[in-house]
Amino acid sequence: MRMLIFPYGHKCEPILRYAGLLDPAYEITALVSPSDWGLSGRKEVLGSKRTTLPILKSFGEVAEEFDSLFIPPFEVTETMESRLVNQIVNLVPCLKHIICAARLTNVNRKRLEYTCLQANPPCIFENLSDNKPPKAYGLAKPPKKHLSLHLLNVPVVIVAGLWENTDKFEVSLALRERFLKNGYRITQIGSRVGCELFGFHSFPGFMFRKDVDAGDKVIHFNRWISQITKNEQPDLVLITLPGAVQDLSEQFSHGAGILQHQVFKAVTPDVLVMCTFYSFDSIETLEIISTLCKHRFDTPVDVFHMSNLIIDIIESEDHSHVVTNSVYRETVSETIEKKFAASHIPIFNALDSEGCDRMFDAIIEKAIAP
Repeated sequence: MRMLIFPYGHKCEPILRYAGLLDPAYEITALVSPSDWGLSGRKEVLGSKRTTLPILKSFGEVAEEFDSLFIPPFEVTETMESRLVNQIVNLVPCLKHIICAARLTNVNRKRLEYTCLQANPPCIFENLSDNKPPKAYGLAKPPKKHLSLHLLNVPVVIVAGLWENTDKFEVSLALRERFLKNGYRITQIGSRVGCELFGFHSFPGFMFRKDVDAGDKVIHFNRWISQITKNEQPDLVLITLPGAVQDLSEQFSHGAGILQHQVFKAVTPDVLVMCTFYSFDSIETLEIISTLCKHRFDTPVDVFHMSNLIIDIIESEDHSHVVTNSVYRETVSETIEKKFAASHIPIFNALDSEGCDRMFDAIIEKAIAP
């Protein structure tokens, strides 16, 4: 399918960067971003072939043919969401397939579904964003006498983030690229909606439902992973956790790490990769984080990834949302080399090719190598 991405935002960049990993059924042909998002006019690099796609501000500027639409997750007001959906509704007659990873309001989602159904010929509307109940995944509520966990017979690698926006999704794609390139069969669970575009599983919706008991979530997740592993027969399972394992402050709790705790109770990793913000802190800080994970999740950190974002605590508290600044990726790699070379817990910039290769080697040595 020749795919248009709308509305294109910053969080779509990994999809472009790792376009070579996309399911062969999809080919990205156009990007359209709302004009007031400040991205139109830029060009994005598409995959390792270094071809570029311009970011357009309207569908009328699209020159390449397309027959499908990917709606990525985005966060806007309800009014703005309705405006975006209005534009998509007008586009439906040109489409054969819409893949929606955005959590739309019920009104907008039903409107899109109805418009697609009434189109001639009908347009397939595939909603990936639903928080489906366990039974939608083939999971029945286990009887109280059968609450034991199934042990996985393959190595498990978990990628987690100490806080939000620390490159978890990008790191998982970079590692996927390395595993596949080296001939490993992997079962992968992504932290975002829409991972099916890359040929692997999105994080299951039942883990976000309020009507599913916390203890049942542990059992369901364990049984779900066990069943997938049995079907796919991988050499390794790679799970990326959404959210943050730790609260940033009393003002920013980030879910208090509850979802992450449930996953660690369901699956014991052989390797834990922890993604952090950029920091000038000492090696001792890494050890403190690893010890925290050991006591909280029964799993110490095996490998760190350092992102290029810095939290501005004062601005965050003033604006009541997390405010970040960034440094160059090259600066991250230089800082790691100068200040963290002596760390007994490896730390890398996994978005640097050499850093990712070294992280991959460290994971293989810990999880698979005899």
